[in-house]
Order: sequence, then structure tokens, then C-alpha cells
Amino acid sequence: MRIFAIGDVHLPGGPRNKPMDRFGDIWRDHTRVIRDAWEEQARADDVLLIAGDLSWGMTHEDVADDLRWIRELKGTKVVIRGNHDFWWGGIGKVRAALGPTVHALQQDHVVLGGVAIVGTRGWQCPGDVGSADFMTAPGEKDAGSKTYTDADRAIYEREIARLKLGLEGLQRSRVEHTTRVVMLHYPPMNARHEASGFTDLLDLHGVDLVVHGHLHGPAAIATAFEGTRGKTRYHCVSADAVAMRPRLVYDDGVLP
Repeated sequence: MRIFAIGDVHLPGGPRNKPMDRFGDIWRDHTRVIRDAWEEQARADDVLLIAGDLSWGMTHEDVADDLRWIRELKGTKVVIRGNHDFWWGGIGKVRAALGPTVHALQQDHVVLGGVAIVGTRGWQCPGDVGSADFMTAPGEKDAGSKTYTDADRAIYEREIARLKLGLEGLQRSRVEHTTRVVMLHYPPMNARHEASGFTDLLDLHGVDLVVHGHLHGPAAIATAFEGTRGKTRYHCVSADAVAMRPRLVYDDGVLP
């Protein structure tokens, strides 16, 4: 079994139909580019991790076509919520809308082919500044602040608790697996690559691989930690970071 990952596919969201090429040429016709790249390289038994920011839609009605787009991709898909997924409500409703070929994670896990995958959104880490999302237009809600506030700290601590629940739930399940993967939307450390509550949990639970998105544009993507820290391999897989082509992150027991 192979696992690929991409984040921030930013599907159009029905009536919003938010254009993406205003964020740069790399985003021109990006949904076709992503789909074609995936269908070209994927096998039926492959897994695609989509690390949040699935759609610009605001309601389940808005995202019906976008969820169909995800469902119809080849292989098995695993998704989490991003900061722009305002349509994502109760997890039961989300799972029912996605169908059997897509696993939606929310502070829990799924095991596929001996690989245990835990997922939650995450949040910006202490020490991050200038974290406002450049994909947020004037007048839209921005799920991050330009300075680290008490509200950021509260959400950060809540998201650490959610990751802890997911990892402890996996541990209690005693299901047989050989590799532990964590999906986050936000990076698990700040731009200075300092330890955080997220990395403490990843180390404690012996996580093998972490994928995340959220960072866009060359300057922001360059701040992501890419490589191995302790025993954990880290990849930033936001769509423009991987040139709109899902990245191979696991190949039959090997972490590329």
C-alpha cells in the first residue's frame, strides 16, 4: 500500500465559486491539475490524505459537488478539517455526506493496511506571528491573528487535547499496526521549529510521520520544518507546496 498527501485543495464551494488564480498562476485550473495528477499516479489500493481546507463552501448544500469530487477520486481518501472548512459541522453528518470511500477524522483514527492514521485540525503554535491567512479576503473571517493572543492560546491548548484524545484512543484500541501517521492542518511547530505541545505528544507516542498544510506562498512554505526530528518524519503538503501533485509519503513500509 502507498500513501500520498496533499492539503488545501480549496474546492470552489458551489455558489461561492471562489477563484483561486488570484493567488498566483500555480492556482490556475488547480482542481483539474490535482485530479489529473492523482489519477495518473494512483492505484486502486492507494490512500490519499487531504490535510484540510477542502472547500470554500459555507453549508453542506454548498459543498455537495466538492464532496462528490473527493469521493470520485481513485482509492481511499482520509480527510480532516481546515480553518476554512466552515461547512464542516457534526462529524456524523460529514461522514454520511462523504460516503464509504472517504474517512473523515476528528480527534480519532483509522487503520488502513497496517498504518494507523490520527487526525485533528491543530492551531498556530506560540511564537508564531504574522499568521493571518493570505487566502482570506477583506471582510472574511480569519482563523488566526497577527499577534499571538489569549484566544489563540486557548484554541491551541484545546487542539493539543484533541490530538491527545486521538493518540490515546489509538493506544486503547490495541489494533495491530506498524506505522503511526498524524494528519494536521496547521504546522505542529512555529517558524523557528521550536518544540510545542503537539511535538511533545508526537514524541511521546512514537509517531512515525506527520503531514500538514495551511502554509501558502514561497515565503510561508519555507518556514515549514521538512525532514526528520527524533523518529518522526515531517512533510508540508499544502497544494502549492507540492505543485498541485499529491506527494508520496509512505510506500509499503518505507517513508520516502
